[in-house]
Amino acid sequence: MPTMNSSARSMIAGTPPRQQRGATLIVALVMLLLISLLAVGGMQGSIMQERMASNAHDGAISFQASEAGLRQAEVDLIGTLATRQAAFTTARLNTPWNWNGTSPAASGTGNAGAGVSAQPVYHHARLADVCPIEPGQPCFERFEVTSRGQGGSPDAISVLQSTVLLPPQ
Repeated sequence: MPTMNSSARSMIAGTPPRQQRGATLIVALVMLLLISLLAVGGMQGSIMQERMASNAHDGAISFQASEAGLRQAEVDLIGTLATRQAAFTTARLNTPWNWNGTSPAASGTGNAGAGVSAQPVYHHARLADVCPIEPGQPCFERFEVTSRGQGGSPDAISVLQSTVLLPPQ
C-alpha cells in the first residue's frame, strides 16, 4: 500500500494545511480591535452628554440666582423711599448683557444661597413718570431693574431685566 504524505492526509481529512493555522488569531484580534473602537466611541459620547447636562444645570442655577436678585431688587425698590431716591440719579445700563456687576456700581445684592460662585447683584434706574389721562391724577414712577447672577462656576452668567411701576407717594 502506498504511503501518503502529511499534506495529502490533511486534504483528505478536511483539516487545513499547516500554513493557515494563524488565521483564527488574526480574525479574533481584528474583531477585538473593532469592539474596542466601539467602546471608546460610546465612552466619548457619554462624556459629552455628561458635560452638556452639567452646563445646562449650571445655566439653570445662574438663571435662578439672577431671578432671586431681581426679586430682591423689586422688593427693595417698592419697600423703601431711600432706595427710590438713590435710583433717581442712577443711569440706565447701555448694554445690560455686558454688565459685569461693578461698572456702573450695583444698587444692591441678593441672596441666592450657597450653590453659586457669587451672589447676584442688581441695578436700579429710573425710566420716566407714567401719568393717567385724567388731569389732576398723580403720576406713577417707572423703574428698570437689571439683575446679574452667576451659577456654580463664574462662566455661567444670566442677566434679567424687569420694569417696576410704583404708585405715587
